[in-house]
Amino acid sequence: MGNRSNEPLQNLSLLKSNEMISAKYKSTLLENQVMAIALTRIEVNSNEKDAQLEAKLYPGELKRLVSDDAHIYRDLKRLAKSITGHTMVIEDGKGNFQAFSVVPNAEYSEGVFTVKFNNVLREHILGLEKNYTTLELSVMTDFTQNSSFRIYELLKKDIYKSRPDINNGAVQVLYNISEFRFMIGLANGDDPVVRNEMARMGKKIDWDVLYQKLDKKDRKYEKWYDLQKCVLKKAQKELLEKSDIKFEFEGIRDGHKMGSILFTIHKNQPSAEVIERQKAMLKDEMNRQLEIPFDLEQYKPLYDEFVGHNELTKEDLDLLLKKAQYQVDVVRDAIDRADRQPYLNNYMGWIISCILKDYKEVDVVEGSAKRGAEVREMMNEYEEGKRTGEVQRIAWERIQKKEDFEDFSKMIEDNGLTMEALPTIYSPAEMVRMYTDWKVGREISF
Repeated sequence: MGNRSNEPLQNLSLLKSNEMISAKYKSTLLENQVMAIALTRIEVNSNEKDAQLEAKLYPGELKRLVSDDAHIYRDLKRLAKSITGHTMVIEDGKGNFQAFSVVPNAEYSEGVFTVKFNNVLREHILGLEKNYTTLELSVMTDFTQNSSFRIYELLKKDIYKSRPDINNGAVQVLYNISEFRFMIGLANGDDPVVRNEMARMGKKIDWDVLYQKLDKKDRKYEKWYDLQKCVLKKAQKELLEKSDIKFEFEGIRDGHKMGSILFTIHKNQPSAEVIERQKAMLKDEMNRQLEIPFDLEQYKPLYDEFVGHNELTKEDLDLLLKKAQYQVDVVRDAIDRADRQPYLNNYMGWIISCILKDYKEVDVVEGSAKRGAEVREMMNEYEEGKRTGEVQRIAWERIQKKEDFEDFSKMIEDNGLTMEALPTIYSPAEMVRMYTDWKVGREISF
């Protein structure tokens, strides 16, 4: 495989060994989707076995997955931190396994997000000739549930067995329910107790025992009813709508407890509208990749000066340059005029208007000088509250007391996070936004 860093995304599929697809690991939907894109962009510029495997991604192509425009660079930093902290366990079907960090290093520099992969993955993603599965990137980046992503991978690897003259093309596969939980991230394989116990077990891994070793908080949807409702049925619906496979499932009892899940897999054909939408999204991301680079010499001083100024982001400055037809002085002058306003309800919006309408005078607060001073004082207090996070912290505390907070918590956990970990990853403002988006049915960016 050669250098694919500039190959259009909409033409790419992802190849993985079936061993890698069946691996056990804990990750969020966002991490899985960004990793999927990165694996299609692996650059191999040397035939040497020890050559570094790495992929270069650009913020423009990750916008839809990672964040809103205003926070993409902050969120890429968090993403780099989170994807370097996961352990993957790959088994060979003969009782042997490997446990390793998938991404030893990820970094963002000069407008490029670089993911460096563990060399163990080489045999699972490069030069595959047998026991591999082709996965559609447009489908994988369209899922909104982490369980849908992982179940799609797991079931897709078995659809090759489908024969029209046998069982109407249906394929059946049985999974131990505890092992299945580790596979789709409902059980935390990163837990050191689990890793130590696996090492002790050697070739005879008992997934039921490992599952019980986890703390209660790390065992998601333990009840069969909850697993069906919150995981399997949601994935079933999403795969039917968006992917090239669909499935039914049945719980198989082992004595008094549910021990296994029997999946019946069929080929599927999403609607033409869905297929076109998926292709269009990837094409749009490819086009955004080609937007103005961050490190062009004539623009770099502007970014150095104003990224972080009054919460302006690199993305904000991209937009301001575009509105100003890439005239740096016009952007700098508009920011300076905005900074001299006594109060602006929409700082970024005012700067854009200043550029487009060529404002010449500084606006003033209507009324007396005393009233203007009072308004400025109140707004300074409010902005200070926003800056310190006090306003958002109080709002988040109130949200946690709402009746539907338990349902919100289940949604968070279904996406590979825990409520205990949420405040360590996201600010109160971000958690409030998540709840608000969930409440009104908007897609949430993790």
